[in-house]
Amino acid sequence: MATSSGNSSQIQMSGNSGSEEDLMDQRKRKRMQSNRESARRSRMRKQKHLDDLTDQINQIKKDNSQIMTTINVTTQQFVQVEAENSVLMAQMGELSQRLDYLNEIINMMNSNCLIGGGG
Repeated sequence: MATSSGNSSQIQMSGNSGSEEDLMDQRKRKRMQSNRESARRSRMRKQKHLDDLTDQINQIKKDNSQIMTTINVTTQQFVQVEAENSVLMAQMGELSQRLDYLNEIINMMNSNCLIGGGG
């Protein structure tokens, strides 16, 4: 009977270690599943970050294009205003010369009047 008692102890121990192995396997599977889920969430976060960066790139390219268009339009307007300014400056120079010439004529006439009126 001692032998059968010893056998039942061994059976119980091996039965316990079997359930312990099952428990360990279950924990291992649960940990692996948790790791897979964590890796999936990490990939999703990385993909979202990449998508966000791509969206930022596209928005910056769009903004840059609008800025370049504004710069080109402003540059064209500047060139036009500069050309108009050159024309106006040339006209002002011509008018100033005419005014100086007319003032000289008036001064000469006034001088002649003074000379003629005094004699």
